[in-house]
Amino acid sequence: MKKSFIFGAALMLVSAFGLQSCSKEDNAGASTQAPISYDIAKGADLSVLIEKYAVDGVLELPAGGEITLNQAIEFDAPFAIKGNKANPTKIIAKAGIITNSPLIIENVKIDATEVTTPLFKMNTLPTEGLNDKGAYEIEKITFSGVQVENLSQQFFWTNKQAYYIKNFTFADGNINVKGATKKTIFDFNGGGFFENLTISGSVISADEKTTWQKGSFISTQGGKKPGEISSAEGVKMTVTLTNNTLNNICKGQNSCNYRENNKDYQFFVVKDNIVTDCDKEGQFIVGIGTGRIDSKLAATNWQASGNKVTFGGKDVGAAENTKSGIENACIVPETPAAE
Repeated sequence: MKKSFIFGAALMLVSAFGLQSCSKEDNAGASTQAPISYDIAKGADLSVLIEKYAVDGVLELPAGGEITLNQAIEFDAPFAIKGNKANPTKIIAKAGIITNSPLIIENVKIDATEVTTPLFKMNTLPTEGLNDKGAYEIEKITFSGVQVENLSQQFFWTNKQAYYIKNFTFADGNINVKGATKKTIFDFNGGGFFENLTISGSVISADEKTTWQKGSFISTQGGKKPGEISSAEGVKMTVTLTNNTLNNICKGQNSCNYRENNKDYQFFVVKDNIVTDCDKEGQFIVGIGTGRIDSKLAATNWQASGNKVTFGGKDVGAAENTKSGIENACIVPETPAAE
């Protein structure tokens, strides 16, 4: 079972997406009720709250409390769910959220223990509005202040659909992966692609017993390359990882897989991360480049510095610098001067 919410292709959102608002007449069916109170939201299903209290494609949740997500929700127009930054609402999820449009999720906690599908995924392609490559372009999908517990499926999946997402952001959040899984956390496989993927200020950790096997941290493997999906010329693919704490991510294997590797259209910014037991020993930076970094591209397409990387309890910064070919990629402890 899933519940669809169609707000109309002409709906334009000011607060969520910075676009021109529709007229009052166009929006005559929108809710005008007061903001949701804590008592109303307590124990309610997210789909019910959306149906009753969303205004212009935005649902604002009250501080604290606990709600449920019992069946999959589908969005066919831009939508935003916004919680309280100081006291996020907790969502007990038994299903995921599906969209074919821009999406913003802010300041919520999600218990994904019972979710057996991707937590967020793209719907099948719309029949209209495709670019000249047959892909559907989306300006942005943003997760900010989102905390996820007990994830065993993809956090995000393009669902083997030709979506070209220009800006995908996961910021100031937390993802905890539990149990054995073959899933990829940020999965653009099978036709999807991103222009800019940014993960910043976040903690992403896996249970020490978790084994990915065929899963990854970030992947476009089996999907498209920019020229095959974007209508623009000279599009770049940029992966930005800054100020994150990463633990046990894809330990023992390359953490990232892309449609193509070591191409001049691929750019990477990897700065000021704290990394513990991720990828192969001394190869976290290399793993972000899928296991190899071309020496010419290391100088032109990579910005890597200030990363603190340990593996098996020892600092492997020197090995990271050597294997990646980027001299200042990782902090190397100073050798004490001999007495």
